[in-house]
Amino acid sequence: MNIACLDTESTSTGLMNEILELSILDGQGHLVHNQLYKPKIIKKWHYAERVHGISPAMVADKPFFSLHVDRVQKIFNDSVMLLGFAIDNDIRVLQRYGFEGLEKKSMDVRDLYWAVFRDEPDVDYYHIPRLVVCAEKCGYVWREGSAHSAAADAEATLFCFNTLLPEYAKKYNLFEVSSVEAFNDEQINTIWKHLRGLIMQEHHRKAVEKARGMLYLVNTDAGYAIYARKHPLSNDDMERFKEKKRQIISCIELADSQKGYEELLARFAPKIIGGENYYKSFYDLNDDDVELFRNYTNVFIDDKYICNQ
Repeated sequence: MNIACLDTESTSTGLMNEILELSILDGQGHLVHNQLYKPKIIKKWHYAERVHGISPAMVADKPFFSLHVDRVQKIFNDSVMLLGFAIDNDIRVLQRYGFEGLEKKSMDVRDLYWAVFRDEPDVDYYHIPRLVVCAEKCGYVWREGSAHSAAADAEATLFCFNTLLPEYAKKYNLFEVSSVEAFNDEQINTIWKHLRGLIMQEHHRKAVEKARGMLYLVNTDAGYAIYARKHPLSNDDMERFKEKKRQIISCIELADSQKGYEELLARFAPKIIGGENYYKSFYDLNDDDVELFRNYTNVFIDDKYICNQ
């Protein structure tokens, strides 16, 4: 498979982020592009310099990245897969120079690492360790002082990819793994497809978790109020409610708490009798309204997940 394993180092200056270095290896580990660049706009990048060591003086006589866009685009066009570690960061800065569609052909080795080690207690998809840590866990030995140069990071990323592929195939029983033969295109594509499915499921799981929450109907001296909470009220919350003479009438746990909050506020809007604003209102509710609240339920619909099925 024609693979381009890349790493960028940049000014890390938000919307004005510019590339300072780009290194690309082919699937055999040969450098096919390795160049420092002078940014067009940004003159100093103190924070990023402390990380990757690239100073303004080091790139003062280097070309602008825009002059090499066509050359890099050809490498990407000739590649079936783009590899990187936290490659979304690389893609974002490349997009500033007009590159498009890179996400469709990219595999994040950070995701591959998570999928292999996800059962370990310290591995969380949303807090994957830095490349240095992941590479060392995979058995990579850094050359002294090389970490954080684009070429060294790309080399470590490719090493992790080649190390993790057989572990992934064995973990998920995708096919029999030989200790001698290199993976063919079909096998790599099988892992790639399976990994995309795992990531999609993880994003869906997180979306479901994020949507879930609780609504409380509370009776106060000023009228009924609705409180939205991610988690159940604590004992301290309950004590404060008692001190302010607020009585919890009902609590409902919802699959989509934000949707439920909006729908119930709209349903009770005609009965607003005071409050700071629409979202902090008091209501004059009757028994039927209270019963409606108690019986309210909903489902969470993850449109992005459904579209990708």
